[in-house]
Amino acid sequence: MPEDRRLAAIMFTDIVGYTALMGRDDDKAFQILRKNRNIQRPIIKKYRGEWLKEMGDGILASFHTSSDAVRCAGEIQNAVKKAGISLRIGIHEGEVVFEGGDVLGDGVNVASRLEELAEEGCINISGAVYKDIKNKAGIKAEFIEEKTLKNVDESIKIYMVTYEESFKDALSQIVPESSLPKKNSIIVLPFVDISPDQDNEYFSDGLTEEIITDLSHIHDLLVISRSSAMTFKGTKKKISEIVDDVSVRYVLEGSVRKAGNNLRITAQLIDAISDTHLWAEKYNGTLDDVFDIQEKVSHSITNALRLKLTPQEAKKIAENPIDNIAAFECYLKARHEIYGWTKESFERAHQLLQNSQEIIGESEILYTGMALIYLNQYESGIKANEETLQKVEEFLDKVYKLNPNSHQYFYLLGRIERFRGNAIKALRYFQQALTLEPNDPESLMLFNHQVIYFAGKSDVAIPYVKKLIEIDPLSWLNYLPLLMLHLMNREIDLAIASAHKMHQLLPEDPWVKFCLSRYLSWNKQLDAAFELIDQITKENSKNLAAVLSLFSKYALLGEKENALKVMTEEARTYFWNDPEYPWYIADYYSLIDEREIALVWLNHTINRGMINYPLLNEIDPFLENIRGEERFKKLMEKVKYEWEKFKV
Repeated sequence: MPEDRRLAAIMFTDIVGYTALMGRDDDKAFQILRKNRNIQRPIIKKYRGEWLKEMGDGILASFHTSSDAVRCAGEIQNAVKKAGISLRIGIHEGEVVFEGGDVLGDGVNVASRLEELAEEGCINISGAVYKDIKNKAGIKAEFIEEKTLKNVDESIKIYMVTYEESFKDALSQIVPESSLPKKNSIIVLPFVDISPDQDNEYFSDGLTEEIITDLSHIHDLLVISRSSAMTFKGTKKKISEIVDDVSVRYVLEGSVRKAGNNLRITAQLIDAISDTHLWAEKYNGTLDDVFDIQEKVSHSITNALRLKLTPQEAKKIAENPIDNIAAFECYLKARHEIYGWTKESFERAHQLLQNSQEIIGESEILYTGMALIYLNQYESGIKANEETLQKVEEFLDKVYKLNPNSHQYFYLLGRIERFRGNAIKALRYFQQALTLEPNDPESLMLFNHQVIYFAGKSDVAIPYVKKLIEIDPLSWLNYLPLLMLHLMNREIDLAIASAHKMHQLLPEDPWVKFCLSRYLSWNKQLDAAFELIDQITKENSKNLAAVLSLFSKYALLGEKENALKVMTEEARTYFWNDPEYPWYIADYYSLIDEREIALVWLNHTINRGMINYPLLNEIDPFLENIRGEERFKKLMEKVKYEWEKFKV
């Protein structure tokens, strides 16, 4: 049999005091051995490990990545402690040789020596492992010593892992059940429009958004995003209820009265913990004073909270991308129309931006708005063709010429590449956008999604998902990356909890209902899944969400003929061109044993940049029917290679 050489993370575990126990009570020793084996085997499998062999009371396992090995070791230590078993564990990453059912090499030797040097109940890792895990969320390690090990040529740096904060613990901190708000955290509630005319809502909403943008530039202040803040528009909730919903300490509320050219703005800052007003002010002036008032409000808040602005932050707050009030009004009206998300509202927004441009000429913010309109028309299906994406690029070229450091430029390029099926290229653009604007919720959401869903690098995403949900906790879409994080960690119950949160935030949306039904069915909760699907199809049986939902239901029931009938040519075309849905379609064709078609769709999603090897190769239960196919195995070889070499 030819030898198989590969780089692997090797874990060696050993029961403390087992030999002595065998001498005293062999029955008890064998009970502990069996218990230890039963604890370790499923945990090793959970972290994609390969159980190599038992060596007396020791267990040898290999892993694709060092972080998987270390997290697995931490979970094993937690589990065996509860069972009254004491282990020592050693982990090393190096080349090993698999030959004739055995495993040999320095990787095995060093892991064994590290285990022998570990303290009771602890995990020792080598410098090679530490290099890979030192920046991973939920893993900490401290340097112990550098030592020459028996039968090892070079000295090895030894670190001890502190594993109490497991990966699951790190995830639970993203959405804690209850938490005190951060000291410097604020929500700007939508300013109430009290104008005599009924068509000035665009102005009060626009002022709210401008203040949120200004405050978001302050590094020491956590500011709730526009999308979450706007959910409280017209709310009857008390301040105490609002701060509980978004977990902040301070609330800014106010009103706007616009009558012709005259303007009156009131604003007050509330400390929600003490229920006291820290600051309140009334501003009277004309529309020409709005930029000055906006800046004064931001500075008053920073002064009240005793925040010290850096020169760069002060400059950002003082900037006015549009300093002509007539052009600014056109821009605010256009932005208000863009949120309408209809063909007619996009057309009105386009005309308003053109009107603004006629007044002030070339403008980064106006060109960005034009690009956004065309991109939203593509996403909504109004103009979903390559010509539309090229039009977006034309406007973005103009943005770049005016400001090569525009985070919106990179964010919108990322969205273009998502639609074109270049998932990893899109990820890089979102990464660049976040470098320029770390608190932008749209860039954060799509960066997280690309990293977890497409690239399968969930470790990297944890702090970014945490930040996203801190600043935008009431946007349903932001719980999709959290859902995927839990799926990657095989925590289906927590993934379903995230899907329930999405449904709670947007209860009537058919796509959200489908998402919840999908992961309920992963967990074999078919009655609950079918109840949601029935709701979707009852509301609109010809909707594409209804088509996909019915397709999934028939596939889960094994009703192949009905499943094939429901998947129309229109639906296939739509899902084929979508960034995410080809994976779902592959799943359901696999369930009805249409293996060749399932593999075509799977190949397509891989070609669009999905290199999430753990998800496709092991985690997804719906692909089980095709995992024995030779073509599937070849696809997974390609995916594994790309996944292992990819670095964020």
